[in-house]
Amino acid sequence: MSFSRYLTFGLRDVWLESFLYRPDVWLEENTLGPEQIKAFKKYMKDAELIDRRGNLTPLAWKMSELYAEDKDAVWQIVWLNLSLNSPLFNFYCSEVPWKSTWTKDKLVSLIKGKGYAERTARNAVNALVNTFENSPLGEWFGKKVEKSKYSKEALSNLSLYALKYALNKLGERAEAFERIFGMDNQDFHYNLMKLKI
Repeated sequence: MSFSRYLTFGLRDVWLESFLYRPDVWLEENTLGPEQIKAFKKYMKDAELIDRRGNLTPLAWKMSELYAEDKDAVWQIVWLNLSLNSPLFNFYCSEVPWKSTWTKDKLVSLIKGKGYAERTARNAVNALVNTFENSPLGEWFGKKVEKSKYSKEALSNLSLYALKYALNKLGERAEAFERIFGMDNQDFHYNLMKLKI
C-alpha cells in the first residue's frame, strides 16, 4: 500500500479540466514537469480514467463529454474512484471522522501510526491537502477553516450522474456511501428517491 504514490502533488482542477478537454493528446502535449506527469498519471489510474498501460478508459471519454455539462458530477465520480482505489484517499475516508477538524500534523501522525516513515507520511498529506486546495474536493471534503485547520464535511447533495455511477459501481455496498461521501442513510435515500431512471 503506497501512501506516497503522488509524491507531494495534488490533483488540480486545471490539470483535470485540460486532460478532459483533449484526453487523446493531453498526456503527451501538456506543460507539466516529469514528476508532475508521473503523479497525474497515478491519479488518473486511481480515478479509472486511464488503465495500467496508460490507455484511456471508456469512463474517460464519458467524463470528457460530461465535464462541460456537470463538472461537479465528474469530480464526485473521481472522488469515489480515488476513495476506492487509492490508499491515501481510502485512508482519509476511513480514518478521519466526518464533520471533524484536522491539521496536517494530525494526519501525518495517523499515517505514521500505521508504520510509515515521517517523510512518506508528510508527502502523502501534502498531496492530499494540495488536492483539496486546488480542486472542488476541498470545498466538499477538506475545507480550510483556519490557517492550519481543515474540516471534513459531509456531502449533502450528490449529482444525479454521480449517484447513478455510484449505484452501478457499488451495487450492494450502500454502506460505502457514508465512508466515501459522508452521506448518512437519510441523505442517501433522499438522493435515491430523486432518481428518474
